[in-house]
Amino acid sequence: MGLEELNSVLSHFILLFRGGSDIAKIFAWIGIVLIAIVLIYYISLGFIKLTKAFLGMKVKYLGLVLLTIGAVFITLSIIIP
Repeated sequence: MGLEELNSVLSHFILLFRGGSDIAKIFAWIGIVLIAIVLIYYISLGFIKLTKAFLGMKVKYLGLVLLTIGAVFITLSIIIP
C-alpha cells in the first residue's frame, strides 16, 4: 500500500519533467536540489546532536537505552515477517 502511494507521487514528478518548457524543468531541478540540501543538513545536524547526547550519557542510562533499542529491534523482527 505504501509503495502505491509513493508511485503516484513519483509519477507526478515524472510528468512534470516530461512535459513543460526547459525553464520549468530547470526551476524544478533547482527546487529539488535545494530541498535535498536542507534535508541533508538537518539529518546530519540531528546525527551530530544524537552522537553528542549518546556519548555524554552516564553508563546506567546508556545500558537502559541499549536495552530498549535491543527490545525494539527484537519486537520488529517478530512483527515484520
